Parts: sequence; C-alpha cells; structure tokens
Amino acid sequence: MKKISFIFTLFCALFFLCGCGMLGFQYLTLEGQYQELEAETVQLEKDNSSLNEQLQDGAIQLKNSIAQLEEKEDYIEGQKEYISELSNKVDSVLKMQSSLDSDDEVEEQSPYEDEDSDPFPNLYAKEFDAADEEVQKIVYLTFDDGPSSLTPKVLDLLDQYHAKATFFVVCKNNEEHVAYLSEIVKRGHTLALHSYSHNYSQIYASRDAFLEDYEKVFDWVVDNTGYTPSLFRFPGGSNNGSSYVATEIIQEMKRRGFEYFDWNVSSGDGSNLTTTDNIIDNICNNIKNIENPVVLMHDGSGKNATLAALPTVLKNLSEAGYEFRSLDKTVPPVHYR
Repeated sequence: MKKISFIFTLFCALFFLCGCGMLGFQYLTLEGQYQELEAETVQLEKDNSSLNEQLQDGAIQLKNSIAQLEEKEDYIEGQKEYISELSNKVDSVLKMQSSLDSDDEVEEQSPYEDEDSDPFPNLYAKEFDAADEEVQKIVYLTFDDGPSSLTPKVLDLLDQYHAKATFFVVCKNNEEHVAYLSEIVKRGHTLALHSYSHNYSQIYASRDAFLEDYEKVFDWVVDNTGYTPSLFRFPGGSNNGSSYVATEIIQEMKRRGFEYFDWNVSSGDGSNLTTTDNIIDNICNNIKNIENPVVLMHDGSGKNATLAALPTVLKNLSEAGYEFRSLDKTVPPVHYR
C-alpha cells in the first residue's frame, strides 16, 4: 500500500509540476504578448500624435495657401487697373479720339428707344442744370472701387479741407458698407457708378451685359440712398473691352442720360506696389501740367497707401491754390475714347 501511495503521490506531484510548468509557460507567453501589445499601443500613440501634428501643419499650410491665393488675386486685380492706366496714358499721348467726339458724327438709333421694348426701363439719369461759375484752379479728386472701411476716413479727411470729391462705387463685396453711400451724398460729394461686379470679361461681353451689370449697381444706389447717379466710369477706363462693344455702350449710356469720365492724372495706386510717397509725387507733380485735372485714386479695401497719402495731397494742393470740386455733367468730360 505504501508503494502504491508513493507512486500515486509521485504521479500527482509530476502532474502538478507539469500543470505549473504549463501555466508558467502560458504566463510567460501572455506576458510577452502583453508587452508586445503595450509596445504597439505606445507606438500607435506616437503615430497618432505625429499624425495629428501633420494634420495641424497641413491645415495651417492650407490656410496660408488660401490667404496667399487671395493676396495674389488682389494683386492681379490691382495690376489690371495699373496696366489699364498705362494703356490710357499711351492713348492720351497719341491723342486717339473716337469718332463719337466728332461734331460731324451721325449717331445710330438705339434699339431701346421704344420704351415698351427696353429691357432696362429704370436705367436713366436725370437732367442736370448747369451753373455759371468760374474758378481759376479746380481739381477733381475721384475715388474708385469703394465703399470700404477706408471710406469714412477718406470722408473725414476731405471735410478737414472743405473738399468735395466723386466716388465711383462698386457693389461687389461691399454690401456691409452700404451705409457709406448715404454718407457720401450727405456730405455733398458726387456718387457715381463703377459697375456692380467689376468683372471685365463679364461686363464687356456685350452691350446688354454691360447694361445689365450697371442696372444692378444703379438700383443698389437708388434703393439705398434715393440719389439718382448720372455719371459712370468704365472699370479700367473706357479703353477696356473691344472697340465695337465700348462704342455701343457709350452711345446707349449717353442716350439714357449718363456721362462717363476717365482721368488725366493717375495716383498710380492701382498697383499694389505703389507707395505713399509715389502717390503724393504722381499727383502733386503731374497736376500742375493739366487743365481741369481729374485725379484717379481708390478707396477700396486695402488701399491704405492712398489713405496715408491723402492728407499731404490735400495740404499741398490747397496751399497751391486749388479748389476741390466734385464732378457733374457740367464739367468737360475726360474721355480716352
């Protein structure tokens, strides 16, 4: 019995030892697997952190790229204006006159003279009564592409010198500044049209495209101010668009009672590379050579150099004996065409 009991005890001991060995082996295996999982978890956390940093960097780069694209769009738009100014100067030097300015011209009959068939029945300017006045030295300051957040500051500076000016306004992106339209009129300046969209390819696609665009900005001004504008300026000047379309546009707009103005003195602020000193020099040095100078400036968004130059321009011209007037239909128009 003792022998059997010993064998049984030995068997149980061996079985226990085998069980413990197997459990130990499994424990070691599980421990290894746990350590591997723990290492993978740490690595995944590192990868996740790195991925988050990459995503953040990517978002910042995307934001910067969008901002750069917007700056490039603004720069290109500014260069279009500047190139147009240079083109207009060349045309002015060469004295290229349109047959529209000839006294012997025979005007075409407008296809819209029948009121019932006119697709733009509200787009008509009021008659303007001329005032008989003579002033020796007059300068006409004009501001394109507003209103913007700069416009109230421009108005305040003009008030300091009892100066009147003309604002050729654009509706695009300026709905939040609509209150400035009434302020322009309230302070005795001339409110004029410079297009609704300022999109060259769209505006100059045809005569009707131009009229449709200008009817929108016309209605925008009238609805918000009660003021009926009678002056307009071609985006980029009257040399933009094809000669045929521009001629048709001028004929039709004149028939509707509107007058257009180009300019004979440019501040040069159509280019985003122009500095405050450049603007002062361009105006003050060139104005003395021009009779009835019509000065092109901009009060659109981002034209801070123009705002910075304006006090000196007003001071210098005032001391030179100039009176600042706004444009109206009695002023001899400056035309490039």
